[in-house]
Amino acid sequence: MGAVLGCVSPCGASPTGRLPKPPAPKPPKVFNETYVDVALTKPPPPPPVVQPVVAPPPKPEEKPQPPPEPKPEVTIPEPKPAPVPPPVVQPTVTPPPPPKPPTEEYVPVTQPTFAKQATHVYPPEAARRHQQGVVVLMLYISGSGTLDRLEIVKSSGFPLLDAAAIKEMKQSKFQPAMDGAIPIRSRAQATVTYRLE
Repeated sequence: MGAVLGCVSPCGASPTGRLPKPPAPKPPKVFNETYVDVALTKPPPPPPVVQPVVAPPPKPEEKPQPPPEPKPEVTIPEPKPAPVPPPVVQPTVTPPPPPKPPTEEYVPVTQPTFAKQATHVYPPEAARRHQQGVVVLMLYISGSGTLDRLEIVKSSGFPLLDAAAIKEMKQSKFQPAMDGAIPIRSRAQATVTYRLE
């Protein structure tokens, strides 16, 4: 192996065994400095931007409108009611009464002469109602003994009794009145009585 060479004393030490002195610091260089006071001035603010004022266009002058012409009032005439025609009055035509045979054609007699008198019947309903009365009839008898017609001279006051008396006379047979040997027409009253016993 080779020998290792080394320093016995610290490397870089002088032979005397002292450490070398560090070099003295160099004096600072002196510069001739001139101090200038510089005042920092803020730049002036930019001038405000003035917006141009745009004047609105002048409004057109409104001409006063003339007042509207009044419309003529239209008057609607009220409808006149239609004239009502007068009611037509129908003439009342009264039929002429049947011609009565002249009175002189029927000679009045005291009473009729019965050839056959019908049975006197009291109406049951009238009897049940206790209806009583007297019916007077005028009989007109022809020259042959036929009953031409009859009239109620006096009513009993009850229709049932009146109807029964008329029916009884119509069912009867008569003899004509005689003017000598000549049969004539006659008229006479017949009385029919209804009495409850």
